[in-house]
Formats: sequence, structure tokens, C-alpha cells
Amino acid sequence: MAESWTIKSLSRGLHLLDLLGEQPAGTTIKWLSRVSGIPISTCYHLINTLVDCGYVKKDRERHVYILSHKVSYLHSQIQSQQTVPIELQDLAHEMSRHWHETTYVAKWDGDEIVIQYIAEGNQALKVRSLYVGYYEHAFVHALGKAILAYVSPKTFHQYYLRHPPVIRTEHSRIQWNDLQHARLVTRERGYSLDEEEWEEGVCCIGVPIFNYTQSIWGSIAISLPRSRYDRLHASLLADLLQRSTKVSQELGFRVSSDQHPERVEYTKSTG
Repeated sequence: MAESWTIKSLSRGLHLLDLLGEQPAGTTIKWLSRVSGIPISTCYHLINTLVDCGYVKKDRERHVYILSHKVSYLHSQIQSQQTVPIELQDLAHEMSRHWHETTYVAKWDGDEIVIQYIAEGNQALKVRSLYVGYYEHAFVHALGKAILAYVSPKTFHQYYLRHPPVIRTEHSRIQWNDLQHARLVTRERGYSLDEEEWEEGVCCIGVPIFNYTQSIWGSIAISLPRSRYDRLHASLLADLLQRSTKVSQELGFRVSSDQHPERVEYTKSTG
């Protein structure tokens, strides 16, 4: 969006909400000012406005600011409005219950890759930076890779220009040739991998989901720490591939005797 169309104070206020969301225990205005680069006096005015509007509250015993229940209400409203097929919701919960790991569903939605559903596992690992509505860094996480492998070269290039890839860890591979290779490999084997590319110590396996238009709907992925990934990778992958293929067929995707989901044609459709 052109800068002339933006309201700078609103943009700053939303940035502060993002930072508060990354600090579940709360934080101070001094910390917010230092991390955001917003002058401390401006931070005070913005936070006080957010407090007055009910989106932030102050813990007076610890002298820190935290997000309020009003943000949780917005989150629940977003979840209730999502159009994630019940078959995919069930699959996410089945994988989460069976493997005890957090499972994510993302959709190719209006030329964006957006996380739309999360089924949390009961293991210690929880990638707190991933949430419903998250749409960044698709080149280095399995959800994004599983979708981008099935868009057209033109659409992929346009997405690349809108979202220049960023190195997240020393394992991130974001050079153009690396991204093209990842697309090819993902299509050939029918699944994507994130081996500590998005976050150190965390691995993720993703598979594409197709629908009745015979095109990509989105993806589903399961995350786990490196130690469990090395031990469970093969059996978890086989289970996820089998279950996801069944769900794609339930959504109307037709697989002929000589065709597999990983062989479908490139698409521009959002599905």
C-alpha cells in the first residue's frame, strides 16, 4: 500500500500489538520502544490508547503491559469465520492426537499463504510465532513450500516479488536456484520439508491439499523438535501422506490410475 494511504500512528499501534503478542508474560514500554524504534513518549501515548480501547491491559503488580481478552475475542471471531473444510479440521486433530505434535493448516487464499487452523499437540514444543492469520516466510516453512510447489511459474515469481525471502536460520535456503529446486523436489516426492529453516531445533513436514477444481487448496503440516523428527520422520510422513490424500479425494480431487496428487498441473486458482 502506498505510504500516502497509511495512517502512521495506526501502523505503529498495530506493530506494538504484534510485539506484545510475542511476549505472553508481558513487557514494558521501554522494551517496546527499544525494539520497535518508536520514541518512548509516542509509545506511552499509543499504549495508553490501546489500554483505553480495551486491547491492552496493565499488570499493576509487575508493572508490565499484556494483551487483553479483547484480542482473544478477535482471534476467536477469525477462527469462526474461516472456511476450513471439516475434513481438514478432523485430519489436523487426528494427526495431533495420534502423534502428540502441533498440526497446522494453511490455505492458498487470494494469492497469499495464510495459516487458517491449528490443532495443538500435548508435547512441550509450541511454535508461538505461528498463529491463525500468519502469512510470512512461506519460502522456509513446510506449509508454504507445499503450496508454492503447485502454483504456476508466473504466480510463483509474483509471490517472490511481493514477499522477498528472508534468512531465518543458518539452514535457510533462499537463493532463487534453491527455491526452484525445492519446488521441483516437493512436486516429485509429494511433500515438503523444513529442517530447521524456519526455527532452530524445529522441523516440519508438509503435504499439499487439493480439491474438486483439481488444483491446490492449501497444505497441512506437522511440526516437531529435531530429536523426535529424526526418530519419527519416516512413519509420520507415511501416515500424513496417506491421510492427506484421502482428504483431498473427499474434497473432490480425482486421482486416475496413472496420476498421483504430486503430478497435478500448475494452477493459479485459489480453489
